[in-house]
Amino acid sequence: MIARSWLFCPGERTDRLAKAVGVADVAVADLEDAVHAERKDAARTAVTEALRADPAAARRTWVRINNDGVHTRADLDALAGLEFAGIVVPKASAESMREVAARSSVPLLALVETAAGLWDAAKIAAGERVVTVTLGEYDLAVELGVARPDVDDEPLAWARSRVVAAAAAAGCAPPPAPVSSVIEDTGRYRADTGRLGRFGFFGRMCIHPRQVEVVHEVLRPGDEEVAAASSVVRAAEDAERTGATVLIVDGRLVDPPVVHHAHRILALAERG
Repeated sequence: MIARSWLFCPGERTDRLAKAVGVADVAVADLEDAVHAERKDAARTAVTEALRADPAAARRTWVRINNDGVHTRADLDALAGLEFAGIVVPKASAESMREVAARSSVPLLALVETAAGLWDAAKIAAGERVVTVTLGEYDLAVELGVARPDVDDEPLAWARSRVVAAAAAAGCAPPPAPVSSVIEDTGRYRADTGRLGRFGFFGRMCIHPRQVEVVHEVLRPGDEEVAAASSVVRAAEDAERTGATVLIVDGRLVDPPVVHHAHRILALAERG
């Protein structure tokens, strides 16, 4: 099942990382933006030791590496041979994704944060071991010279659709929605998360445990939605047993994508 929530934690705060695994579907140990340049080595050591110490937690932990050359090589060297969920590559480009894929054996998530990366989103999403691609909207907004997404997200609407389409075209998982700095205003965050879901994102990258709770709430199907999905799945199972080629539920023609969506609704309902 695709992760609903990705909770970022500073790499050197392994106490927060341990808690994040218990709160979110995925914890992201951040070696990049959340770590001061002088603390990179210490954070790298802390993360690798944490991954070794708790294999069960490591299987639900991704690591956001640096993408600046020297620190990138050091990050990948330290992570080599360790078992963990995957690598988040910031400021992703087609070239940097190829370089990381050549030096790692885990799944990759590409974080598009530059105009050049956005233009090459389809190439990035189609790269080796890339499971999905999403936006780093705050850095992207600065480079494009548009408003911050927590002030006005309309200028980035086209960028959002571009990465969703790139992921779909490459056969990747639906992208998690980008992070937001909105923490206290849960109503606003809830509405924004729901709207991003309508853009084609699934779940969200989070920077605070309170956001995780809201994301899970938004994705939790309602009783009517679960009942409708159950009807579709039962009808599809009956059609498979009888060999029926046309599937109609509640007066509507149902095709395979609708059945697939119904299964996802039921899986989400089971997760609570």
